Amino acid sequence: MQRKKISLTVLATIVGLGTLLSGCGDQEKVKPAASSSPQSGANKFANKMKVTMFNQGTFNAAAPIPPREEDIQRQMLEKAVNIDLDMMIPQAGQATTKLNTLIAGGDIPDLLFLKSRSDLAQYYDQGVLADLTPYLDQFPELKKRFGNDSWDATSYMGKTIGVPGYDNVNGISRSFFIRNDWLKKLNMKVPTTPDELFEVMKAFTEKDPDGNGKNDTYGFIGGMNKEGNLQTYGFDSLMWMFGVNPPSAIEVKDNKPVFLFIDPKMKEALAYINKMMTAKVVDPDWVTMNTPDLLDQKLFKGKVGFMIRDARRLEPDYQQKMKEIGGEVPEWIVIPPMKGPYGDQIVERKSFQGNSWAISKKADKDKIIRILSMLEYLFTDKEAYPNFAYGIKGIHWDIVDGKVKNKTSELSKEVKEKYLWVDHYRMPRRGDDAEYFSFQNPKTAEAFTNNQKYVGLTLPGNLLTADPSDTLAADRTRFINESLVKFMTGKDPLTNWDNFLKTLDTKFDMQKYKDTAIKQFKDAGLIK
Repeated sequence: MQRKKISLTVLATIVGLGTLLSGCGDQEKVKPAASSSPQSGANKFANKMKVTMFNQGTFNAAAPIPPREEDIQRQMLEKAVNIDLDMMIPQAGQATTKLNTLIAGGDIPDLLFLKSRSDLAQYYDQGVLADLTPYLDQFPELKKRFGNDSWDATSYMGKTIGVPGYDNVNGISRSFFIRNDWLKKLNMKVPTTPDELFEVMKAFTEKDPDGNGKNDTYGFIGGMNKEGNLQTYGFDSLMWMFGVNPPSAIEVKDNKPVFLFIDPKMKEALAYINKMMTAKVVDPDWVTMNTPDLLDQKLFKGKVGFMIRDARRLEPDYQQKMKEIGGEVPEWIVIPPMKGPYGDQIVERKSFQGNSWAISKKADKDKIIRILSMLEYLFTDKEAYPNFAYGIKGIHWDIVDGKVKNKTSELSKEVKEKYLWVDHYRMPRRGDDAEYFSFQNPKTAEAFTNNQKYVGLTLPGNLLTADPSDTLAADRTRFINESLVKFMTGKDPLTNWDNFLKTLDTKFDMQKYKDTAIKQFKDAGLIK
């Protein structure tokens, strides 16, 4: 059956074809154990079962595992489905080696947290993982917990071989920051379109908004990573105003793939950024901005009026850094993204669901059902949610005025360190749960909530696999990145756009890439 069209960004490291088909098979007529009461779940399973868990999904690999009598979350999971849970936490950077050693020795954990879809496909191909397709329909709440795009990411060769691991967080790290105090001084309004934004950036650069009588302010600064990729450093956010993005974002429209990095609208986006460069509204230091920390320093110094940064820069600790480094706390506000000429208004695209839970192929039917019951309880039980997402009641959270209140930010350093191990269980937290983050500045929570409206759908490109025979893939991507930068800066005039497309075809065999995408999208049911 054909799924809805979805959207994601290409992952060159993905191994194996992930399909959007939910496989069919004989369904085990067993009800899941998830319920609002852990003990009621235990009653459904008379015999206690041992379950081993390889948990590299912990949010703090350095935290020790506490004794069972102190581990409230572990007790809840065990009672929910009547299991004896043995959890392994691999040290940071050693998870793959540790897991491969266990697999080689035949000691495969029953439940494995995997960090990438490529790992999920690889271990399935090696015969390590079970096909979960025959069981998942018996766990409707678990299926509803994650969207289709997340489940699609755990599908492979027509089978569902994993359960989504945890929500990725969107709508916070790519916030549109602007100096509201500068807007007020220059008697300007918050920009809502690309043209208005350009006029604001120009005024921030030319009209001495900080009033020091010096020509030392700029309208914008972005950057690119050390590999020369423009994604995540600000310029790509400007491109989204035109509905396009650097390599390798692929959309599906009218039954065919649309490669956004060579779409005609990309030419318009590049012309806009080139206009910024020509008007000198971009801080020339952008060419050295290859880490988030460097961009933060620009934010703290307060000489740039518009940036793409994390909304948590509104939190008190960062505000203090602004005062220490720039001598003041500017009136930064987070605004909605500009609405582009084609109606696009995007903060960012929803992140690809790379992480997942998988179950050992050695697990029999009863153990698979028990583990899925535990996962359904972990991810869907409303009463249990704060105990896993926030921590221990009375310490990390409590009921205040009839509502759950996360108190983590109020804890002393000593108390936080004592309970670091609760990070092993935070996976159920929802990516849009502002209470989970325990924001100290209401403006941060407001920005986070407002940004959710502008998180675009994922693009289907993430479900594509790298073609081993495509020996020009890396060179092609490098050429695309370098060409976009040249067009942005004017080093290569946009009158050469057609030559750029021709070179992609003749020198870098773009058609091979297109043919691969078409074939895989057909196999996935995205196009006919």
